[in-house]
Amino acid sequence: MKHFLMLLFAALLGLTAFTVNNNDTILTGKVTDEHGETLIGATLKIMKDTALVKGIITDFDGSYRVALEPGTYSIEVAYTGFESKRITGVQVLPDQVNTLDISLKGGAVLEEVVVTAYKVPLIQKDATSTGMVLTSESIATAPRPAERRRSAKKEKAGAPMVAKPVSVADEGAIEIRGARSEPTKYYIDGIRVAGTPPPVPPEMETMDFDMSVDMWASGKIGEGSPGVPSQPTPRAGLLTAGEWNDLHNWNKHWVDLLADGEIDAFQNQYQFFPKQRYTVLLTNENNFPVSDVPVTLYDRFGKAVWEARTDNTGGAELWANLFQEKSDPDQYLAVATIDGQTKNLGILKAAESGLNHIKIERACKHANQLDIVWTVDATGSMGDELEYLKTELLDVIGRVKSNNPDLSVRMGSVFYRDQGDDYIVKSSALNHDIAKTVDYIRKQSAGGGGDYPEAVHSALEEAIFQQPWSREAVARICFLVLDASPHQEPEVIASLQKSIREAAKRGIRIVPVSASGIQKDTEFLMKFFGLATNGSYVFLTDHSGVGGKHLEPTSDEYKVEQLNDLLVRLITEYSTMPSCEGKSSIRFADQQQQNSDPGQSSILYYPNPSSDQFSVDLPFDADKMTLYDAEGKAVRSFSQLPVGTHRVPVNDLPPGFYTLRIWRGNQVESGKVLVVRS
Repeated sequence: MKHFLMLLFAALLGLTAFTVNNNDTILTGKVTDEHGETLIGATLKIMKDTALVKGIITDFDGSYRVALEPGTYSIEVAYTGFESKRITGVQVLPDQVNTLDISLKGGAVLEEVVVTAYKVPLIQKDATSTGMVLTSESIATAPRPAERRRSAKKEKAGAPMVAKPVSVADEGAIEIRGARSEPTKYYIDGIRVAGTPPPVPPEMETMDFDMSVDMWASGKIGEGSPGVPSQPTPRAGLLTAGEWNDLHNWNKHWVDLLADGEIDAFQNQYQFFPKQRYTVLLTNENNFPVSDVPVTLYDRFGKAVWEARTDNTGGAELWANLFQEKSDPDQYLAVATIDGQTKNLGILKAAESGLNHIKIERACKHANQLDIVWTVDATGSMGDELEYLKTELLDVIGRVKSNNPDLSVRMGSVFYRDQGDDYIVKSSALNHDIAKTVDYIRKQSAGGGGDYPEAVHSALEEAIFQQPWSREAVARICFLVLDASPHQEPEVIASLQKSIREAAKRGIRIVPVSASGIQKDTEFLMKFFGLATNGSYVFLTDHSGVGGKHLEPTSDEYKVEQLNDLLVRLITEYSTMPSCEGKSSIRFADQQQQNSDPGQSSILYYPNPSSDQFSVDLPFDADKMTLYDAEGKAVRSFSQLPVGTHRVPVNDLPPGFYTLRIWRGNQVESGKVLVVRS
């Protein structure tokens, strides 16, 4: 029954996150039975004298939360199969969180309780929840569970309950109060306060409960099979995010942070010291990337200090003294292992001085395997965004599978909580059956937690060491979605270091995705993860209005994107290889569905790498085409481009990687361009 009720209230909770009020005075609490079991879907009427002020329904944690004007109220609480309760003299004090927990008994007698004292508000950042504003008619007709929730650990079999999408109406319907002119509510240390308002969420859609991954890929959300129950879910594309890659902004950003001592405290806190970086770029004589080969960095004593694998561009990131505070001026050399043979790459220059571009003899070839593991924090503090994140991830999974017909794609997932919760980690192994991963992710929910640190180290141990990563792959990516730091005991720090070292050795890019509630120390630890494993750093933003307050990133200017589009873009950039003729392609999703011929449905650009200029073949009219350098600056820009071939000069640009983005209507796709010097 618990599972069914969660389906019923998922849609309601998606809307409660958008309840807006100018007031910072909050009444919150939980409704339980006499044994302490939380009651899902209990209705509360908040009365002023005899007038109904607001109504609210408890969520699947039995919690309620509502903004009120200061004053004295009466509250009527009802739940099917239990005695109703009327509480009078409830004092709501101004500009603070007022907590009132309510217990109901079985029976049918109206009980009146007079509150004579108020306990100190319980302010817990992992226990905040939201409420829904109702009219009297909607309270009377609000859906209620058919029976009480027996236990958090017991579920009953049966068909899932169906809840229709709710909409705004003048009478008898759920109402979302607030608009752009009103301040929104966000979290600071777990307390909701005023800020920039979110947009009113688009209409909720229904999703077939047993929908196949093909329906996700084709975008047919809500087109369930006849007779199959559906569950409400937020549509994809609601969450907004940004990306900041410190590897691409090394000299003009990260080196400055190191020099100014701005991150010394965070480096010492987690014992990560990303200072001594060496970047290797391996290509063959025709500038085709030599991908997925092991590269080892050695010190002058012949000790291996770091191991990595080249990515789809032929690049590898190597580090000296990453877990030690000291820096030394010693010279380091690198050795690559190519097709079982070792190749001495010589003494390397530091990243501040540029790439170490080395050409070797090797045929044009690359693996076609793509591995992706989604590692997700499922503690209670993720409750404000987890359902939205699940929808975004499912959308990304479908699009990646559809967008890469030439790749063999495997996906897996890891969900984690903390010590003392129902579980610490649970996972589904990397598998070609994407539907299994989709089904597994759908079934997860937020819970547990309570203290700020979570079992991040256990999650990484599971994701890096226990997942069956491919021995050969064009890309291996671990997206780490979280909103809290790991524990900081010495053994935990050692575990994190071990996992990051192993991830780099196996060529697993770690791409953290930070959610609401992230703190500055955690942001920098995530940046350390991205730096060490040739990944990046992704962060949710306030622009969507979903979830709590999001930390502004430590970065220069960044672009706000829809999270699902951003993740698809990163996966595409990490897994796309040029052809042996030096041609790269960019695909638009709608073209793939309409045209099965990749040659006719793709944008081609060549030669890649390029030293003088490259050409772009457009099979359709494009609104805009822009070339960005590694720091996100537009170095070339074109608009209103017709079908045909367009040339982009790069002879005056510094060597390195650039991003080519092309706009068509409301779609934008991108690819990588490598500029080299002959």
